Order: sequence, then C-alpha cells, then structure tokens
Amino acid sequence: MLNVKEAVEQLTSAGITASDQAVLTWIKEGKIKAEIYHRRNTTYKINVKDLTEFIIQKRASDLASKLEASHRENSTLCEQIDLLKTRVHIEQSKVRTLKKLLNAQIEVTEPSSFHYAELLGLTQESNSHMLKKEFKKLLKALHPDRGGDERLFKVFNEHYEKIK
Repeated sequence: MLNVKEAVEQLTSAGITASDQAVLTWIKEGKIKAEIYHRRNTTYKINVKDLTEFIIQKRASDLASKLEASHRENSTLCEQIDLLKTRVHIEQSKVRTLKKLLNAQIEVTEPSSFHYAELLGLTQESNSHMLKKEFKKLLKALHPDRGGDERLFKVFNEHYEKIK
C-alpha cells in the first residue's frame, strides 16, 4: 500500500506529471481507487495494482490524444498538398498559355520588328539595361531549379542571348 506522496513519486517516474493535490483529485473523482486510512490525519492508502492500472489508463489516453492530434495534422497537411497541387496545375496552365502567346507573337512579327520591351510589359522607350533586368527576373522565375518550366526557360534564354 502506498500513501499519496509515494503515489506521486510513482506517477512522476512513469512520466505522468502529478502533485499531491492532483492525486487527491483523482481519488475523489474515482479514477484512482484508494482506502481511507485514519491515523493522526485522514490520508489515503493506494494499492500498487490500482495505481498501475491508473498509470496504464492515463498513458493510453495520452497516446490516444496524441494519435488524434497527429491524424488532424495529417488531414490538414493532405488538404494543403491538394491545394498546392491545384496551384501547380494552374501555374502550369499559365506557362502553357504564355508559351502559346510567345510563339504566336514570334510567328506574327518579323524578327527585325520584334519588340521584347512590349512582350515584357515595358514601354517602347525602355533602355537596354531595363530590358535586360526584366529578362533576368523572368529567367530567374522560369529557371528549372526554382520549379519553372525548362522548355520555356530555354526559349526566353535564347531571346535574352540575342539582346545581350
């Protein structure tokens, strides 16, 4: 038979944070079986077997709550993955559209009259330094190591090499 202080020590060694007050609360709630022991002061005597059963139940409920939390986190992560897949699909569609627009622009205009500034959204009066700067930004965004499309990167890189 254990007293309350010994029960606290046992619980603490089992990895359960407990205090004298917590153990008394668990006894009053009926979670730990104990006998009232009248000596100088009213105390409780706890059977080792009952304390062991409580430790097992407490650990099981802690593990169950951790499992539930990990299931919620897994569900949240799966939702985020689905959202990211959708966003990637949208970005891939944008890239395909950009490719088509670029190819159409190249086919429509003659190479001598092709204006890169217009393609990049700059004014016709933009200087070559500004044009190169915008091309670099675009190439950085399209680089395959950064998740861009390799084919589109090659096309824009060829045009960049022409204006260098």
